[in-house]
Amino acid sequence: MLVGLAIGSGVLAGTKLAAWWVVIPPSVMLLVYLLLLRAAAKTDAERRERARIRRAAPARAPGRPAAAVPHAQVITIPAAPEPAEEGIYDQYADAKLRAVGD
Repeated sequence: MLVGLAIGSGVLAGTKLAAWWVVIPPSVMLLVYLLLLRAAAKTDAERRERARIRRAAPARAPGRPAAAVPHAQVITIPAAPEPAEEGIYDQYADAKLRAVGD
């Protein structure tokens, strides 16, 4: 679809039915789409290669212990101190005492 749009805009610009700059947006969209497809194909190939290597790796022998996993250090974070007790300002509390324009 983008190829057809780019070709169509090129034909229109070539026959002077449209300005030359009409070719730029479909061409840029086509270029960006092709770059996106290239990146997706590269990622797909890398995933296939990793899966192939993972399947080909020898399984762990049943008698051998698994590699030790390092333990995470657990830290405690002290609770935040309670805020000082203040009177909370309620802007609507004294609404009956005020008059409009005060």
